[in-house]
Amino acid sequence: MNYKTLFALSLSLLLIACDSDDALFENPSAQHVYPAPSGQYRVGIMEFDITDYREDKLAPELGELRQFTVRVHYPSQLRSTLYHPYFDKWQHQVDYLSALRPQNAPIHSEQHELQSMLSWSNSKAPIAYHTENGWPVLFYSHGLGLFNADNTELQEALASHGFAVVSINHTYLAGVTSFQNGEQKGLYLPTGKHDVQTSTGRAYFDSHVAPEIAKDVLAAYQWLAQESGQFEHQLNLNNVGMLGFSLGASAAMNACQQLLVCKAAANMDGIVLGNVAVNPLNKPLLLFRSENPFSQLETIYHANQGDSILVSIHGSQHNDFTDQNRWIVGYPSEVDKNTMHNIVKQHMQRFFNHYLKAQPLILTEFEGISIQQK
Repeated sequence: MNYKTLFALSLSLLLIACDSDDALFENPSAQHVYPAPSGQYRVGIMEFDITDYREDKLAPELGELRQFTVRVHYPSQLRSTLYHPYFDKWQHQVDYLSALRPQNAPIHSEQHELQSMLSWSNSKAPIAYHTENGWPVLFYSHGLGLFNADNTELQEALASHGFAVVSINHTYLAGVTSFQNGEQKGLYLPTGKHDVQTSTGRAYFDSHVAPEIAKDVLAAYQWLAQESGQFEHQLNLNNVGMLGFSLGASAAMNACQQLLVCKAAANMDGIVLGNVAVNPLNKPLLLFRSENPFSQLETIYHANQGDSILVSIHGSQHNDFTDQNRWIVGYPSEVDKNTMHNIVKQHMQRFFNHYLKAQPLILTEFEGISIQQK
């Protein structure tokens, strides 16, 4: 019996042993606060701690090795109702978010409990077999003070359409990083350097933060190359894209510029720091811009010498490009939350389908958005 036959047999046994999730996909439970992924695959998830043997230049103490965590969403055929929690199992992320709420802030009468939220992913589900060269791989970086769960809906949507998505928790820039042993590390920025809109803060983010988070992405790529057996050698690490929100967009663009096999990158209303702020990416680039963008993305759009798309969403605000409007009932925004997520998911999927899967690039028209393309 060859390994492909054994793989298929093991998968079929797992499918028989688990309850199907078809009914929940049609009628989600109260613990699912966002729609099920729309692709042909179900979604698996694995979580890992990574140690990169370089000094951590973002740590509060000298001499610390750089450590961070990753979550990997990937296509699976497993139809199970044993869903992975949306936030980390230690509830560090929930505790962090709860601490941000003003003490006397009213709570919406229909607000759900964050700790009970479920994702649409199955932990350690067998990866779907790819009939050719393996699943294309995307690397995602989060915004400052958030964490790699901040765009779970998008990550699962992409995985369901045939991508492996590696989301990186950038230690000391995330609100909290939860390691597999229960240890946590919080957000840390040196005194006087926390505000990127000041000259001192900008210099620190340009010279320290942007290079370090790009190195995290490259370290995650190298780790995945060494640990490909965790995914049954079903990932194609010669077919890579990168995306990020806010600060994470700089990680995505700088790492994509440095990694030869990275074919395209996406920036979700993100500030552009580091080398790509001076020397354009010059690879295919998708830019999403809010009504009042944090960065002048039109300048980046015109400077880029690769194919470029700029999607402006009228009435949107910066944090609309995350799952925060799913976490918080009554989240204030001029854009309907389902519309917002659909705009981002559809454009992101079709962009990476084109540049990583050679499919036609068809951009969807939505009311309230404008698209520039060159």
